[in-house]
Amino acid sequence: MKANNVIQINTALLNMATEHSFIIGDYLIPQKTLALHYVTGGLTSSTISSKKEWGIIEGCPAIIKHIAEDYMVINSFHSSAGRVFKIHSKDYIYFDKADLVDDKIIAPKYPVQLNINEFNYRDEVKTFTKTIEDMIKKPTCDPIVKKIIQDKLFQMIQSQGAPYIKITDYLKYLNGEITLSPNERFGNEIFNRNCRWCPPIDITYDDFKASKSYPAPLGIRPKDFCLPSELCDTIRELLTQIYNFKNIHKDSFADIKNLLEEREHHKCKYSGEVIDAFSYSSTYMSETNYIEICHRDPNDRFLVRNMYWGTGESNRRQGGYSEEDRIEDAIRLLMNNQEHFEKYKEQLQQLNQNKNLHN
Repeated sequence: MKANNVIQINTALLNMATEHSFIIGDYLIPQKTLALHYVTGGLTSSTISSKKEWGIIEGCPAIIKHIAEDYMVINSFHSSAGRVFKIHSKDYIYFDKADLVDDKIIAPKYPVQLNINEFNYRDEVKTFTKTIEDMIKKPTCDPIVKKIIQDKLFQMIQSQGAPYIKITDYLKYLNGEITLSPNERFGNEIFNRNCRWCPPIDITYDDFKASKSYPAPLGIRPKDFCLPSELCDTIRELLTQIYNFKNIHKDSFADIKNLLEEREHHKCKYSGEVIDAFSYSSTYMSETNYIEICHRDPNDRFLVRNMYWGTGESNRRQGGYSEEDRIEDAIRLLMNNQEHFEKYKEQLQQLNQNKNLHN
């Protein structure tokens, strides 16, 4: 009887080892968000950070950089290329080996294909950001240009802020040091700021609570999501729009001028108002901002087709609706109020004539 038990235990251990036979270079899909100390001093170093951070995110791919007898060192897609975390063998159960198809990682949490080259594009984002930061530090950079980019560069690169759980509270919860009432909400599925290529998350609180990661975060808002390669293009477009503000000092952009386009003065796509650099004012979440980064469709992603500088007033008028939503509202109002239709009929005819002239 004892011999049979020994055989069963050994078989279970063998199966577990086979199931998690990872090698350097494998891509993994984490099944749970983990708060971890990051490794300092190299892949084989035993030195770790003093504080934990969200080192692994549920559904966000990671790559194995080093393997030892009882641990592996991995780099998560959401981290910088040099940020690595040690995963002990007891936690291998939280990782599945990712399938690759034509160099694309099968990552179910992502709405787009994830080419392995996106791991390398993270460095391009970092390099491009550094170039912009160095540019506005130069004495030749106009104060208005410096102010706009200082205020808004971080907002371009990072996802939107959100209510969040501190890692210290998360660890207390895991240790049973926090007791919750039955209807008390605890934790949040959205990170308070993170890179834009975290998994985009749109789920109910009940679904979040049922996840393996609860109460740790799972990702970012879908409207904030884009891949590293896409982010470079979107930042370039937003900088081109700034470059074409009225009364902007274009000499300030000398370091990146070859990446930008000469255009007519940039206009808010909602109001048609020319954006004037001299009138710039912008404080995060302020109700009186002159200009803001706007979404043409709040349900679309952080892409060139969707992002532009518009007036704060227009952004507030549009609210959480898309341009198409607001156009349909205007048409419906006109159709349901004939006195308004007659009043604006001449303007509508003029708009149609202008359209025909441009075509």
